[in-house]
Amino acid sequence: MHKNSSAKSPIVQISGSCLDFEKERNIILDVIGELEWGAHYESNFECSSEGKTMGWDFFNMYIELDFIKTLAEVHPSISKEEGNMLEQQFLLWLEKQFKKIKKDYHLRLVETPYEISKGFRIDPEFYRTEERLWDLR
Repeated sequence: MHKNSSAKSPIVQISGSCLDFEKERNIILDVIGELEWGAHYESNFECSSEGKTMGWDFFNMYIELDFIKTLAEVHPSISKEEGNMLEQQFLLWLEKQFKKIKKDYHLRLVETPYEISKGFRIDPEFYRTEERLWDLR
C-alpha cells in the first residue's frame, strides 16, 4: 500500500472579536490580501463568523503555516516580536498591522493540541500483571 502525505499545509487558527463583523470582514480580507500581494503568495485564507455574544462578534481566521513562514522572510520584524513560536510572533505582529489602520481586534491563537512522539509507547496494562506486581512487593 502506498501512503501519500497530505498536500495541504498545516493551518494556524486565530480567534478574534470585534463589534461588527460584517463590516470588519472586508477590512480583514483586504489586509491579508495586501500581505499576500507583498509576499507573492496565494494562500487559502479563510475568515468566518463564529457568532455574536453580548454585543461582540466572534470570528475565526485560518492561515496556512507556509504563508506565515513566507511572511516572516519578507517582514523580518515578525521574528522580533515576543513569543516562543513563530505563530505567536505572527499574531502579535498582525495585531500591530491592524492597529496601524486604527482597527482594534482582540486576537488570540486557538490552541491545537499536538504531541511530538519519538518512538512508541508501552501501555502498562499489557505488561503488568497482578502476579508480577505482587512479586515486586
